[in-house]
Amino acid sequence: MGEGEGYTLHNATMNFTDRCGVCKDKASLLIAMLRTAGFNAYAAMTMAGERIDRIPADQFNHSVTVVKRRNGQYHLLDPTWVPNVRELWSSAEQQQGYLMGLPNGADLAETPVSAPENHYVRITGKSELLADGTLVGEFTITAEGQSDAAVRSVFSARRSEWRRNVEMELKRVAPQAQIISVTYTDNDTYLKQPVKMTYKYRIPNYALVSDKELIFTPLLAKGVFTRAMGHLSLNTSIEKRQYPFKDRCSRLVEVKETVKLPAGFSALSSLPEATPVNGKAVTYKGGYTMQGNSLVFEQRASFGKRVYEAADWPDFRSAVLSQKSFSATELIFVKKAK
Repeated sequence: MGEGEGYTLHNATMNFTDRCGVCKDKASLLIAMLRTAGFNAYAAMTMAGERIDRIPADQFNHSVTVVKRRNGQYHLLDPTWVPNVRELWSSAEQQQGYLMGLPNGADLAETPVSAPENHYVRITGKSELLADGTLVGEFTITAEGQSDAAVRSVFSARRSEWRRNVEMELKRVAPQAQIISVTYTDNDTYLKQPVKMTYKYRIPNYALVSDKELIFTPLLAKGVFTRAMGHLSLNTSIEKRQYPFKDRCSRLVEVKETVKLPAGFSALSSLPEATPVNGKAVTYKGGYTMQGNSLVFEQRASFGKRVYEAADWPDFRSAVLSQKSFSATELIFVKKAK
């Protein structure tokens, strides 16, 4: 459309004729469908992933849709970013400025924060360490919201590559792993239930074993499916921050693994335990306990926002460093004297 392109939304007839388009064309098509169904729907503009300042300037790069609900409030919908995601508005866009194109005008608003529980990733596992250092066991991962989308991203490639991508999530942590089986929810019916994947595996030479000592790091403490834990990719070398910082999305991470040890071994010293974090935006707790002849690893991290203030950095950094420290720490067990 040349000079007329800009922010102009193409109508439904043009979109159906062209059979292609960008975000504003998808927003326009959704508006047409909603209006046909009897809803009051309009276009809105935002700046994906960035701040919008309260000055009259060209600060928009993304078009979305708003629909009026019975209570008079407007609900955001994003037909561009939510396909294959279990929510109608991408929470990767929370705390982001937007401007609705209402008949009577509207002021600049901010997209709401999504609770971390809406984007949980939970990994639970049971395993047994054999006397020769082989680890056998299974673990299950479930996720919701944006974390669900992150886990399902192993299926974003061609179907012929799915098996390899699924196996690499384990082999990245333990290259010698032998995968017995992997079961997962039907990726084509993602709206029916959150993603769930179960791995059964055997890992030879996982632990260092001698007549007197046993040295290893539990598999889930090392960090499988970190693709669903964007906070681990942030640079934590900076001790203090002066300005706000961003993660991809709010999220809740819960990990638990029970490892049965070979008979006769006990911890050489006290088991690692992280200093709890109880901040306004971030909480964390994690550590090891012994239950009979089994070692139990548990951690829970809650990251409450996408955009954080500089004052949140110490808590955020501490939680990330604690999770990383467990993945890098080997545990030493000694054999009890008979």
